[in-house]
Amino acid sequence: MKSVSQSDRWREALKMMSRCPICKADYEPDAAKIFAKNETASLVHLTCQGCGSGFVAMIVLLGQGLSSVGMVTDLNFADVERLHTAESITVDEIIDGYQFMLQDEFQKEATRQ
Repeated sequence: MKSVSQSDRWREALKMMSRCPICKADYEPDAAKIFAKNETASLVHLTCQGCGSGFVAMIVLLGQGLSSVGMVTDLNFADVERLHTAESITVDEIIDGYQFMLQDEFQKEATRQ
């Protein structure tokens, strides 16, 4: 049996995520791209060739095993890569955005057809 290098063990976890959760098409093996990595975890983006949906997964190496968790996203790889390193939104920015959306002008523009 061929030994898998430590740096490529994340690819083994992709076998657990072999199908798109939206359209059930098989993922292409080379569709996965790493956008962040440390000693024990890799953050991976996949794009379904069938429906174009994006999927982001965190693959963690735990001793002799692998664990993964993922989510469907509308972000492409470039978006994920850019936003991963962006500064977090502050609570004050969230409150400001909420208050902005409560303004009459925003409400009128949002409901205008």
